[in-house]
Amino acid sequence: MSKVPGGDIMVRVPSILLLAVVIPAVARSGKAADPRPGEDPLSARTFYLSIPLGVPAVDDPATGVYLPEKYTAGDTIDLVLFLRGYDVKRPKSATAVREYWGSSKHPVLKSFLFREEIDRSGKNVVLVVPPLGPFSEAGKLVQAGGVQAFLDGVVAGLAKHGPFVGRKHPPKVRHLILAAHSGGGVPLRRLAQELGRDDRFRDKLTACWGFDSIYGVRDKDAEFWADWAKDHPKTQIRMYYLFTQRAVGKDPKRPVGADNPVDHREPSGTSGPALDLERLAKARSLANVAVVRDTKATTLDHNEVPRTHLSDLLKLTTCLDTR
Repeated sequence: MSKVPGGDIMVRVPSILLLAVVIPAVARSGKAADPRPGEDPLSARTFYLSIPLGVPAVDDPATGVYLPEKYTAGDTIDLVLFLRGYDVKRPKSATAVREYWGSSKHPVLKSFLFREEIDRSGKNVVLVVPPLGPFSEAGKLVQAGGVQAFLDGVVAGLAKHGPFVGRKHPPKVRHLILAAHSGGGVPLRRLAQELGRDDRFRDKLTACWGFDSIYGVRDKDAEFWADWAKDHPKTQIRMYYLFTQRAVGKDPKRPVGADNPVDHREPSGTSGPALDLERLAKARSLANVAVVRDTKATTLDHNEVPRTHLSDLLKLTTCLDTR
């Protein structure tokens, strides 16, 4: 949830085989959450899958999977894979997905009621939220072959639960949307890179959406996304950001103060990389890239950026079926 990026180190390991096991929505342990076990109004369409990711410091390592109201099961599925930002309890263990997307009374987590936005979109999509760490650590998910194995685990889990039970064959992924909020922008970049060069998934990548998540100055987020968009012209890249700036003194190496008055202001946070990406997209005529600056007419709250736009973005994605 906080706005700080991490590094961009790709670890190469052999592909991993993951076993997906469905865990009942109410079978959780640990501190009481909001809603409490058995009180989740969307529990009938919410599943939790045990897909080992090796993410450290997580209250519950289960992946959350949500099927919207009136979902129609078919031979294919369209997935929205959402990557969380920094957790409210950092540096302690991260909240479970069940608590993350189901805490309507929590002052911060109430901004992440994404299952309701999936319902509101009217689209026949499945929402998948993996259990990232307190600083958006993604474990095996960002290792070579990790996201592919994870997606296979999600499909295997769905085939054993809900409307897919009893079908002759498990569903196949048709469209895949990658989305991230805040610190989730680092694993978003890694997943796009890995899937973008994978023959099984490259043509299934419908969109990459960043919700105030493009921070990397050292990691050159703007250059990465501009290059990636050029290589994947059929994938929609949409980056939202909240404009912020910081004061710079006459001596830029020292803090602004009485002995070092303000000389100018420069973009900070996500603003710098977002503006750079906007410039690069225009210069390279990248029709599949949109950089959107949120305003008072939309939201100025960092945590509200995903919920403000998720439903509308899904509605505008015409390749997705309507329920």
